[in-house]
Amino acid sequence: IQDFSVTDATGTQKKLSDFKGNVVILSFWASWCTPCLVELPTFAEIQKRFEARGLRILAVNVDDEHEEGKKFATEFWTKKSFPFGNYFDPQKTVAQQFEVDMLPSNFVIDRAGRLVFSGFGANDWNSGETIEFIEQLLQEKAGE
Repeated sequence: IQDFSVTDATGTQKKLSDFKGNVVILSFWASWCTPCLVELPTFAEIQKRFEARGLRILAVNVDDEHEEGKKFATEFWTKKSFPFGNYFDPQKTVAQQFEVDMLPSNFVIDRAGRLVFSGFGANDWNSGETIEFIEQLLQEKAGE
């Protein structure tokens, strides 16, 4: 996967490569996407459960470049006190790289930086099947 960078509400940039060696769930969402708003809190649970073992959630907001979306996202994060950051991709550069054409769109990247799952539409991230899949990925070493 080609490296990319996204920016949070304070202007801090994060690159995908900053998460190297971790299992990353990359989730594209927008303020107007109701399934996204239902799905995001489910990431909080698995992040808390697996963070110590190397799971990272990278939420990327693709609202257009206007203050409303950014304000909504920032308030939503504060209200829900999510244990992971939210980043912005208003030009949709990263979304295009992943060919996102519906929201939410989720991608799982393993410790070696390979794309191992693509999902379009909301998922139940706390289902037994999903937990098992994440468990398996977390057991792999970065070099495998």
